[in-house]
Amino acid sequence: MVAPDQKDWYEKLPLAEFALNSATNASTGFAPFELTYGYLPKSMSGISTDTHYPGVKEYAQRARTYLEQAHDALIDARVSQTFYANKRRRHEPDFEVGDKVYLSTKNLTMPKGRARKLVPKYIGPYTIIGAFPDSSNYLLDLPAELKERRIHPKFHVSLLRRHEPNDDDLFPGREAQAYYDVGLDNEQEWLVDEIIGHEWDGKRCRFHVRWTLGDHTWEPYEHCKELVALDNYCNLMGVKSWLQLPRHKS
Repeated sequence: MVAPDQKDWYEKLPLAEFALNSATNASTGFAPFELTYGYLPKSMSGISTDTHYPGVKEYAQRARTYLEQAHDALIDARVSQTFYANKRRRHEPDFEVGDKVYLSTKNLTMPKGRARKLVPKYIGPYTIIGAFPDSSNYLLDLPAELKERRIHPKFHVSLLRRHEPNDDDLFPGREAQAYYDVGLDNEQEWLVDEIIGHEWDGKRCRFHVRWTLGDHTWEPYEHCKELVALDNYCNLMGVKSWLQLPRHKS
């Protein structure tokens, strides 16, 4: 509603506020006016421009125009929001009992001292042992390690992704050993392949990490200090501690 030079906002504000307060809310089914005062004011919608006083007539015409613009803007916004919401909405996958799925780590509790950033987005796969499509929930056969953490085995479909078996001919050795740190041996730490470089920024050091799935990222020492890969990198560089690493960019 505001002009490109943004100098008329104060003229539009009162009737824009009125339009918002008189518009029916999609969730409650009532306009804010109705919930606050118990009725919906009719005065602004019934503005009359039939008057002999030029100033009053000009005000009435301007008020009616602004109110119509405000209502049009509300309708346009709702249509736009609905369009983009539907555009992003995904079709719900059709899972059945016996299917294997990956589970999102979004809501899972992490072991103390672990950085959320270094946790895989999905773990598994786990077998579906119960399906409740009416509520879009599924029961998973979780391993004992997760059950011991008192994680409830029922999850919403939005937290699941279909499992596609690995093709050993195309991707040999890509079948992961573990997807979630539940206190396994460091020998089974598969997420980080190796650290291949480092660089100093003052007193802070970052490490160039190569992940098992092929990604490369730069991570601060705080995210790598407990990794076996860091010990291996220090040995490769001929130092006993990361503090002794050469202070140059590599």
